[in-house]
Amino acid sequence: MKTNIVDETEVWAYFSNNSDEATRIKVENWKNSNDFDEPFFNSIKKIYEVTEKTPFNETIDIEKEKTKFFAAVAPVDRKSSSYKQYLKYAAVMVLFISIAGIAYQSISKNIVTIETGYGAEKQITLLDGSVVWLNTNSKISYQENAPRTLKLFGEAFFEVAKDKTHPFTVETSDKVIVKALGTSFNVKAYPKDIYLETTLITGKVEVSSKNYFEEKIIMLPKDNIKILKADGIPVKTIIKNKKTILAWRTGKIRFENTPFKDIATDLNNQLNIKLVFENDAIAKSRFTAVFDKSTPIEEILEVLRTSKNFKYNLNEQTNEWIIK
Repeated sequence: MKTNIVDETEVWAYFSNNSDEATRIKVENWKNSNDFDEPFFNSIKKIYEVTEKTPFNETIDIEKEKTKFFAAVAPVDRKSSSYKQYLKYAAVMVLFISIAGIAYQSISKNIVTIETGYGAEKQITLLDGSVVWLNTNSKISYQENAPRTLKLFGEAFFEVAKDKTHPFTVETSDKVIVKALGTSFNVKAYPKDIYLETTLITGKVEVSSKNYFEEKIIMLPKDNIKILKADGIPVKTIIKNKKTILAWRTGKIRFENTPFKDIATDLNNQLNIKLVFENDAIAKSRFTAVFDKSTPIEEILEVLRTSKNFKYNLNEQTNEWIIK
């Protein structure tokens, strides 16, 4: 087997958002290569969608069944037997669906997913009266009958309707959970970012994590919690200007004494613009500025260049802006 072809375990981790960064990149590169086996990939995707949502997860040992399943169908040459392999995966899918039964069919249809593209924001009012502002390139999902339990990919601001008997929870792809009763807060958790961030505007929230830290953190207004994914250590600071955190709600990108490399991350997340640094000192330089999201990247770079000495050019082959 070629080293650039991923195995079943790596694809499963990729779909369940439990893969490390190296595995995620490996799977993404494989998907864009000539070795990509689409029937194999789609088969695992469909199986994950079934097993991840089944209402009987507590009684089925998914890992045990998955191991038995992969051992039974693993081919010697994936490319030469993709059609036959697809049928094998489909057969096992039927088994999982049979176990889940009618209850699964009922629940799976009630998942609500709302997402935005690059450069777009969206405001959503949930059934409980809570309001969500969804930033660009972001997604929330929840069961239709449980709008106070959400999963978030990307960034969103929440104004939570008070309900003491039903806590409002937001879970990121990294298993960080923000829990509130009635409050307003911002969560920034783009899967590709090196950190997760929560900022509390009003009320009180509790932050917990299945992956990074054991003790729950209580946040008060103006508290900001940033968790570096590399070490999982939460760092609490006090925000001085909430406008910097919430500028995206008005269609703006705002930086306040922010390193250029962090600005580059935001430009990538919000506008799909990629900056590559060849100058380490410039990458660490800090800027303060406000731009409309509609501002051309050339204009943004020109404004930043007036305060720091750097050069830039567009690599048209890779569509990346090189910062020198």
